[in-house]
Amino acid sequence: MERDILSILKDRIVSLEEGYEQKIAELSLLKELGEALKGTSLSHWNQLFMRQLDIIKKATGIHSISVMLIDEQTGTLYVVSASLMRNTPNRPPILLKRGEGIAGKVVESGKTYYIPDVTRDPNFSNRGTNQEGSLACVPIISEGRCIGVINFRDNAPGTFGPNDLRFFELIADQLSITASLVRTYQDLLELEKKRMNLSRYFSRGLAEHLVADGRMTGLGGQKKNVTVVFADITGFTTLVEENPVEQVVEVLNRYFETIVPVIFKYGGMLDKFLGDGVMAVFGIPDATDLDPVNAIKCAVDIQRGVKALKERLVGEGLFPIEVGVGIATGLVVAGNIGTAEQMNYTVIGEPVNLAQRLESVSSPGEIIVSSLTTDVIPPHTELEVGFEPMGSIRVKGIQKDIFPLKATYDMG
Repeated sequence: MERDILSILKDRIVSLEEGYEQKIAELSLLKELGEALKGTSLSHWNQLFMRQLDIIKKATGIHSISVMLIDEQTGTLYVVSASLMRNTPNRPPILLKRGEGIAGKVVESGKTYYIPDVTRDPNFSNRGTNQEGSLACVPIISEGRCIGVINFRDNAPGTFGPNDLRFFELIADQLSITASLVRTYQDLLELEKKRMNLSRYFSRGLAEHLVADGRMTGLGGQKKNVTVVFADITGFTTLVEENPVEQVVEVLNRYFETIVPVIFKYGGMLDKFLGDGVMAVFGIPDATDLDPVNAIKCAVDIQRGVKALKERLVGEGLFPIEVGVGIATGLVVAGNIGTAEQMNYTVIGEPVNLAQRLESVSSPGEIIVSSLTTDVIPPHTELEVGFEPMGSIRVKGIQKDIFPLKATYDMG
């Protein structure tokens, strides 16, 4: 009897030691996976996944391991990394919808799915890979939702037991940290891309607001009532012909550096550079009664800024410049034009054409304003700008007579 008890105790001790050794091996692997996060930049996140899969494969000896994540835009699962990816022949990428194949079902249920023999399971989506053996598909859970799966496959059927599946779930928990960091990194890159795109048109503070707002980050357009400002250097073609190209570039850059902050100061959108000029729009993203007022104030400050710049240029031995400005108000179509990867925000409509034509008939230092712009200035507005009617004129591209006004103001 005593020998039986000793034998049972010995077996129990051996079992406990094996369990402890297994726990130590598991903790060691999880620690190594965590350490891998410290040594790889998130800008090379695919290499990070590959490194972690290599660590798992080396520790477990499992034949094939792969990670699939959900594409947030399409809702499909795609392979981001696989331990055999570097040695497999070229095949079309495996893309699975929610509920499709084993991985799709795991995403839907959020529970581990184990197949002792993939050749006998009708839910397994082979997709031309000719796989066989056993498969464990484990959900990767982040913030309470399934964002992907990790697949463990061995060539032999029935390879994995309950302890293996429990360990796979621990590994998936560790990889959820990696997946979450990668998602956060990608989201930040997308936000930065949107912010940089909007910073081309608006002041930094407004660009940040619009990124959070999200209204101006996608393709498409809508009708808006805006005021458009064109400001071009007078006689620029002649200036280019008469001066060295280096001076032309320097003067142009200093001109833009002078007027762009003025546009942003009054809440305008810098629509585009036009060689020797700019197009600015007031009323984007939201129209207000003061858009025409801000456009006119902006034009006045542009003229004052260019006058001061002209004096500095002459003092430095560079050629002087003068600017003509045209302003028009009306209905346009505003929105992003292009592709999802490369888009430009702009406005299209008659006020754009009219503002450009008014600028073309302006003299150096003048601001020509459409009658519709002055008509919609709110009553009792303190503008410190007068307007002189110019009579009826015709401009190229406009089929009807227009009645612009010349702004009069103190150049300061």
